[in-house]
This record gives sequence, C-alpha cells and structure tokens, in this order.
Amino acid sequence: MAEGVIARVSKDIKKDIEFFAREEQTDKSQIIRELLAAGVKQKRLGYALDGYGKHELSLGKAAEMARLPLADFMEQAAKKGIPLTYSKNDLMRDFSAAG
Repeated sequence: MAEGVIARVSKDIKKDIEFFAREEQTDKSQIIRELLAAGVKQKRLGYALDGYGKHELSLGKAAEMARLPLADFMEQAAKKGIPLTYSKNDLMRDFSAAG
C-alpha cells in the first residue's frame, strides 16, 4: 500500500521533475516515485558496499541489504574496486541466516 510523503525541493529539482514529466508524457507524481525508487536503491547499494568494504557485513548480508542477487552484488563490488573476500565462516554465516 502506498504512503504519502511530503518534501520540499529546490527550484532546479522542481524544474527537472517538470521536464521529465513533459518528456515522458506522464505526471509529476510518477516521475517523483521513479526518481525516489532509483535513489533509494542506489543508497541501499552504497550502504551495503560500504559495510562490506569495511568488513562489517558478510557478502551475503551485504547483497541482502542491497536487495540484489549475490552475483549482481559481487559485480557491483568489483566495479567499485572492493576486493571480494568470502571465507568458509562467511559461507556458514550466510547459510545460517538463510535457514
């Protein structure tokens, strides 16, 4: 179920939203929902990559936080130059969490 959120934005962002709505021939609310969803997805990925890079999250937990399949998260980590370390303990922890 959708929830309402109110936020103030700069004039430039408002103009961008109006531009996208005109270009895509849709309403501003749809554009805002799409932009917000993309931003939240990117922010979750950032938190997950940061936690994994600092060894605060296992590979599986980081992928779960990012809401990505493990292989996709591994690809994102590699793109950011974060070395992939996956020990036997990580595997056991991920299996326990999945169970």
